[in-house]
Amino acid sequence: MKHFLGVWLSVVFAISSLLGCGKKLGEDQLPSPSSRLVSANQSFPGIMMITSPKICTATLIGRYTLLTAAHCVNQAAGPISIRTPRGIQQSSDILLLGSGIEGDPYDLALVYLPSPVLSDQEVLSMASGVNPGDNVLVVGYGCASSEAPNSVGTKRLGSNMVSDVNEFIEVSTPGIQIKAVAGPENRAGVCFGDSGGPLLKQVGNRWMVIGVVHGAYNDGPGQVSQFVNLNDSNNRRFVSQYVR
Repeated sequence: MKHFLGVWLSVVFAISSLLGCGKKLGEDQLPSPSSRLVSANQSFPGIMMITSPKICTATLIGRYTLLTAAHCVNQAAGPISIRTPRGIQQSSDILLLGSGIEGDPYDLALVYLPSPVLSDQEVLSMASGVNPGDNVLVVGYGCASSEAPNSVGTKRLGSNMVSDVNEFIEVSTPGIQIKAVAGPENRAGVCFGDSGGPLLKQVGNRWMVIGVVHGAYNDGPGQVSQFVNLNDSNNRRFVSQYVR
């Protein structure tokens, strides 16, 4: 089944867009991003790849529930296919919050698995609060390097820092333009295939989800990656209320 919950959010968006906190960081305050490639099960097995209707990334936030972006699944003509540690699973059970159009701060969807694939220990929880200067981890299955143009589908971990919080959480990668295949120095930003994937923040000894990849845009000589803000009360309520 497929549902929309986002029609009523236009007024709420006008309010919540004013709630960003902290001060935007300048490029001279940002660290050099770094990254590494890992196998699908080696790190964060609960972060999986959607293979159809398009390549995207999703996060296990409940035994049966994957969190991703609405724009990853809202055009599906059939079941969603997910590559899990136990093989490919398919699901037609989808819940959409926003429309998933460009600039939609409610670009979220839940995809329900027909059966559990991992233990409770592999389920990722949401964190509260995000500010410029927070150290974060970008995880996704998007393009990994210009040396490997067919690298979509390889899990990537990239460390970076939150540069701004407005209606989105933003992470800057100075000096890099968006390309069809991003270079190695941009692996801590986002590119094609990362959509729907998580932005993680370490809380104690746990990595927790604070954002979901929406998209990216060029900003002068650099790139800004945008993440749906899970600290937004409407986004948080949607995820919490419908997780299984």
